[in-house]
Amino acid sequence: MGRSSVWGVAHGGIPALLQTAGARAAPQDPDTANSHWVTGWNIAMAGGSLLGGAVLTGAGTTALPWTAAALLATATLTAALARRHGFPR
Repeated sequence: MGRSSVWGVAHGGIPALLQTAGARAAPQDPDTANSHWVTGWNIAMAGGSLLGGAVLTGAGTTALPWTAAALLATATLTAALARRHGFPR
């Protein structure tokens, strides 16, 4: 699987899965869950741009992989802890 295929799956399929997880986690109000998802996604995109710019300006390119690794670890931990609510058995 090429790099562009992985990118396509991440930005094509995963958002739909996460939106479904949000709706399942709040079955009494899926519209609010989906609006939280969209707001969170937009904040994440803007925040990532701001953080990346700040890291590049402050520490340079050598700090980018470490910053990305810290963000990935945080995202993995969050997904692991939220799994039982978003993806119940």
